[in-house]
Amino acid sequence: MQLRNLDPASSSKDWDSKWADIFEHYQQDLRHAYYIQAMLDAEDRHVLEIGAGSFRDMAELRRRGVDCEGMDFSQESIQLARQQFPEFSSAIHQMSAFDMSFADKAFDVSYHNGVWVLFDDVQIKALAVEQARITRNRMIATVHNAHNRQFVEYFDRLKKDDPLYDIRFFEMDEVSSLMREVCSDVVIVPVGKGKKYHEDLLIKSGVTDPQALRACFDKSGLKYLESSERLMCIGSVG
Repeated sequence: MQLRNLDPASSSKDWDSKWADIFEHYQQDLRHAYYIQAMLDAEDRHVLEIGAGSFRDMAELRRRGVDCEGMDFSQESIQLARQQFPEFSSAIHQMSAFDMSFADKAFDVSYHNGVWVLFDDVQIKALAVEQARITRNRMIATVHNAHNRQFVEYFDRLKKDDPLYDIRFFEMDEVSSLMREVCSDVVIVPVGKGKKYHEDLLIKSGVTDPQALRACFDKSGLKYLESSERLMCIGSVG
């Protein structure tokens, strides 16, 4: 299932065929929802998850009091999400991330996790323009971290048998350059499976308080760049 360099509309069928197998598995890891909440400021009241897929992060943020909506282009994903989270059905939308039906500046913050790893630079720039259009304050793009060579090699081994792992990894300068097409003041935060003093140790011990996690991010900076799974890239819009 190679999605990069394809007509974006054609990849929907590929994901429809996958979600029945992976939807439940993807519900297990809520770390990204905690990362996103930690990055929200007091004025960030309305949030959108783009390419939500499993919709686990949107659902967790809503359970934690964040007014978060989610969208995805896969009909199968939408159906499964509405079954899994019937209480949030009205916040689950089917549409293309290249052409969303939301009004300009409809959300204070928009984010996605792993969406850009499926596309080339031309497509990412189009996605970024559309994300910036519907965002008032800040947009967040979380991508797989090319500085973690062990993680890259792990995916290289897995993708030989499962094309789901045939994705793109990004270095800091690369993703920062793409973000700066539509953003200013881009900040990159390495996240996921770090070592000592890393936010995942807090989460594993039951600490998911946003202020505690944000303080952990501020303290660690780029210290875990080469051991973190992903880069959470935050850019100011407008």
